[in-house]
Amino acid sequence: MIFKPILNILFVEEIDNMWFNQIAMRREKVEKLDRDDHISDRFAAKSRLNLNDLLRRRTEEKQIDKKAKLIILFSAATLAAVVLLILNL
Repeated sequence: MIFKPILNILFVEEIDNMWFNQIAMRREKVEKLDRDDHISDRFAAKSRLNLNDLLRRRTEEKQIDKKAKLIILFSAATLAAVVLLILNL
């Protein structure tokens, strides 16, 4: 009976090693496919850069940044107000 738990631990370790090896093999396959895609992308024909598209994206980014800055500002102001209220009590 003493050897049974030891054998179970060895069995679990063996299964764990098998899973690790399978995951490592899959990761290597994915990395190889990614490398092949990068190589093919490097030699693909590229379309011309659209300046209007870049300007539109930049204005959208500015709007998103402005909203994020406002959220940060109002959250900081709210936090300061809450802290002042707690200190006054």
